[in-house]
Amino acid sequence: MFRMKRLAVLLITALALSLLAVGEAVAGGGNFPAFPPDLGFALFDTSDGITAVIVLDPNGPDPTSGLPSTPTGTFGTITVTRPRQGDTAAATAAAAFQVQPESSLGGLRFGCNLLLTNSRFVEFAPGVPGVPLGGGAIPGFFENWLPSDVTTKLLNQLFSPGTPPGFPGISSVISQKCVPFPKKRHTLDFMPFNEILEHRHIRPLPPTYPDRTIIDPLTGLPVTDPMSQWFPGFLVLKVNIGLWE
Repeated sequence: MFRMKRLAVLLITALALSLLAVGEAVAGGGNFPAFPPDLGFALFDTSDGITAVIVLDPNGPDPTSGLPSTPTGTFGTITVTRPRQGDTAAATAAAAFQVQPESSLGGLRFGCNLLLTNSRFVEFAPGVPGVPLGGGAIPGFFENWLPSDVTTKLLNQLFSPGTPPGFPGISSVISQKCVPFPKKRHTLDFMPFNEILEHRHIRPLPPTYPDRTIIDPLTGLPVTDPMSQWFPGFLVLKVNIGLWE
């Protein structure tokens, strides 16, 4: 069970580690995925009871520089769990990732705006769930925000290698919330090498996070439409996962 008070710190830790694994974290590029039934995938099977917890800094690339809008923007972690199946033990797989460009998440201009979760992560259209996480074994058609090699790695840990019955898409949201960015006065506890840091009396500070409030160019004031507003914080999303077959 995640402890909400530690999630921001854990995310920063995971994202720092993911930068070391840059080959996995930033591999490939994606486009909004094709609709699976158009390519012969008629069944979206949710019977396995697979769930995922996604922790993401949903602040995308600055349109001018192309760099993330915050120190950890576009980086996240995903933990996928497949319940016990018959005599098979429950399985959990986790990975760090960087959101792929031109995905269903768009430019992540609106940060942790929970009103946009369905259109970003879940639905092709209202009431039509199953947007793929990423390409998996079928890159090109179903690439999305999760790099294809990461999708394949997760599936191979949840199923016997080479035997996943389909590729994953999000069927519904179980819960979602925004975890506040760490404050300047806080320190990063629970970090790797804590014993070394404490021995040296070092208390590392978190990076600072800018205010990305969207201003209406006509009025010079923050926009008022809730669907077009920027919200600060890390997105913590628990979802049900189905498999397109």
